[in-house]
Amino acid sequence: MVETKSITRFTENRALYLQMNMKYIEVVEDIFNISGRGCVIVPGIPYSFEPNVKIGDQLEFHNPSGTIIKTTLRGVEMLNRGKPMEHVPFTVDRKVKKGDIEIGAKLYLVSDE
Repeated sequence: MVETKSITRFTENRALYLQMNMKYIEVVEDIFNISGRGCVIVPGIPYSFEPNVKIGDQLEFHNPSGTIIKTTLRGVEMLNRGKPMEHVPFTVDRKVKKGDIEIGAKLYLVSDE
């Protein structure tokens, strides 16, 4: 049996890790595939997000089910929805499939510092 103190300490340590090494970006609203491009995440990264995100940056998706998907930013997509967008949809590593990331997943930028 795991002690309650151990669970609390783990939760506190995980929260501290997230604060120190990761920056919250957005909640995933939709995922779709573009032939030849791969999995596209929507709404994407806000234009106002700091620091600037670049191709090859490490990302983590924290799914509502509790699974964590680690991947890299592979590319950005320019979608025309008939109005100005506040976010940049993007693609991730091709190993990640549409079913791996859940609607409602929290997206984090992993710091390399």
